[in-house]
Parts: sequence; C-alpha cells; structure tokens
Amino acid sequence: MPLDVQGTFVSQKINKIRWIPEDYVETKCFFTGSWDDEVNSIKVWNFERINEDEDVEYPKQLSEYKVDGDVTEIKFTDKNTIAVSTSDGNVRLLEISSYNRQTPLRETFSWKKLHNFGDEQCSCTSLDTMEGDIATIGEDGNVNTLSSRTGDITRTITGADSCSLHSICFFKHNEVITGNLRGHMKIWDLRSPNNKPAASFLLAGDELAATCIIHHPTQPHYILAGSESGSLAVWDLRINSFPASLLKAHAAGVTEMQFHPENPNKLLTSSISGELWDWNMEAMTKSTKTSDNWMPLEDKNTMSVNSLMPPLHKPINTISCDKGRILCGADNEAIYLIKNFKY
Repeated sequence: MPLDVQGTFVSQKINKIRWIPEDYVETKCFFTGSWDDEVNSIKVWNFERINEDEDVEYPKQLSEYKVDGDVTEIKFTDKNTIAVSTSDGNVRLLEISSYNRQTPLRETFSWKKLHNFGDEQCSCTSLDTMEGDIATIGEDGNVNTLSSRTGDITRTITGADSCSLHSICFFKHNEVITGNLRGHMKIWDLRSPNNKPAASFLLAGDELAATCIIHHPTQPHYILAGSESGSLAVWDLRINSFPASLLKAHAAGVTEMQFHPENPNKLLTSSISGELWDWNMEAMTKSTKTSDNWMPLEDKNTMSVNSLMPPLHKPINTISCDKGRILCGADNEAIYLIKNFKY
C-alpha cells in the first residue's frame, strides 16, 4: 500500500509530538507541545473516524495542560509519565491516566527556574530520560540530573559549558553526551565527583550547533548527532570519541531524529527545511572492531534515503513513529499523520 499522508490544521505551532504507546494494539492517542503562542500547552489527542465508511482519521483534543513559555522537550520517564521542559527554565513531571485519556494531565513534580542566570530565568533547552532519571540542559550551560521517583535534584554540573547547551543524550545509565551552540560535544560521567567532562571534541570543523543527539537503540555505543547545517554525524564510542562519518543530509538544520521502535535499521529525521526522511541505516550498524573496517559514509548516496512527504514551506520540528504510523508537527500549525509506513 502506498504511503497515506494526511494533514490537520490545529492552530498552534507544534514543537514536540509523541505517540502514547499501547502494549498490544495500534495506538491512537498522542501528546503535542506548542511554542510561540501567547499561552502554550501540552495537549492529549485521539484519532477518530468521523465516518465509518472512510479511512480518514482526524485528531480530536481530549485534554489540555497550559504552561508558561514554549515547550522545548517531551520525553517519557515511564509508560504513563512524561518529563516536559519549557523555555522559562522549568521542568515538570506529568502523569496521564492509563484508563481515561480525557482526564487532565496531573503534575507529580515540578522544578521551577531549574535553569537561570541568578534572578533571571533562561530556557531549559532540552532533556533526556533513562530508567526514571532525567538529565536537563539549558542556556545557562548547566547540566542537572533529577529523580522522577523522589523529585530530587541528584546532581548539578555548574558551568558544564560556557555557552548555551542545545542537546543531550543518555547513552549509559551514568553517562550523558551534550552538544552546544558552537558544536562542542562533551561526555559526562555522572558518578565523577568533579565537574570536568570525560571527553570533549568538535562535531565538525565549522562551528555549527549540535541540534539533537541520539544513540542507536540496540548498540548504544553508536551515537548520531544532527547539526545546524543539516548534516548527520555518526561515530562509535568504542573506537574514538569524535565523529567517524559526516553525512550531508538536509538543506537546513536537523530538528529531530528517531529510530523506529520495531526496526533499529530505520532512522527518521526532520528538518527546518520542511523535509521528513527515512534512512536505511543497515550499512552503519555493521559490526566493526577497528576503525579500518568502518564503512565510509561520506554522503547520503551510500545509503538508502526516502522522502516521506513533499517538503513543507515551514520547519518540521518533531516526529514520532509507532509501527506503520508516523506523526510530525510543524510551524505551519498542522499535524501530519503518515500511514502504511513499511518498517
């Protein structure tokens, strides 16, 4: 079956979108987080068919949780709980009812002005989660780790960077990698008593921000970073601490990357250029023991890359996939549902 792309206007610029996973059935519910609105919000939606005869599903809003500032990240800490960061420096832990999605989100913990310049608030630019722990970064250059179980701030690395941090990723339970505005990457051992990185290197030769970082789902030593220029950097932490390959990719900055939950060889990327791509990453994940065996990936021609929908004239900020269905949210105030994705 061909890909079926369906867009719905929702009157909000969508910065983050996340399917709410279900165990045994195809999920129909999802979260959105908005930005650049007078009052931003996290909403819970459900896809419904208006006519049983038609195969067209429309998103219906179930509940809304209003926030000050822009929503900068949404990540699950467990099946029914999300950590949300906002541009006013706050982080919240919100719980959704597993039985009734129409029940408003309930705040279990909040960390106010977690990122700040003294009395002045600044953005919590991103966060990542692993096994109930949350790591946050901000414009203040600090890294915080939080416990979703107790609500404690378990560690603060003050002055982790001299400029704004843009991306963070757990790749082991006690290790995170951060990327800043100038493309400087740092690896932090959260058990270490001092505030010095375990390793640091440049994303690429030119000073371009590292906009997002993820690790491979089954081989977490493979790290991928998207840059402000639209390129993808790939490296293997077992061999070296700097990117082994730089893939020329999107025409403008990479906004988000996600490996398909069921197929770790499928990578989805979205871009400020309004592009949504599906990469076959099998070539990258061939097991390598030494850097000599590394498969050269100088440009995307060595890999199979498909465009999943015609490019938009506005940035696609966020993607989320579940089985054969992909969601994306954009600055044109629309949500797109792509069905029949072969994974």
